[in-house]
Amino acid sequence: MAGGLGLAPSGNIHPGRTSLFEPVHGSAPNIAGKGIANPLGSVLTAGMLLEFLGWEREAAGVHYAVKEALLKDYLTPELGGAKKTAEVGDWIAERFQSIATI
Repeated sequence: MAGGLGLAPSGNIHPGRTSLFEPVHGSAPNIAGKGIANPLGSVLTAGMLLEFLGWEREAAGVHYAVKEALLKDYLTPELGGAKKTAEVGDWIAERFQSIATI
């Protein structure tokens, strides 16, 4: 298996109608508030939503930022990293913002 539930985006897509996007991993109440949850599944889900809306450039930016986080080991403990959830989320947001301005 490549990735796992922490990296899996999901979309219940109804072309031309309202669709629902959510990460596959669920809520993980056992780790809530500990700052160790992997945010990448949620971020990739946002990318999937952007793609569905036709925002191809922005969706590509999300995917690029996540790929860069994986390559640079800017990850939470679940993926072998040492960063907190907010650190990874903030890093992804900053990276996405720098990509979007190119």
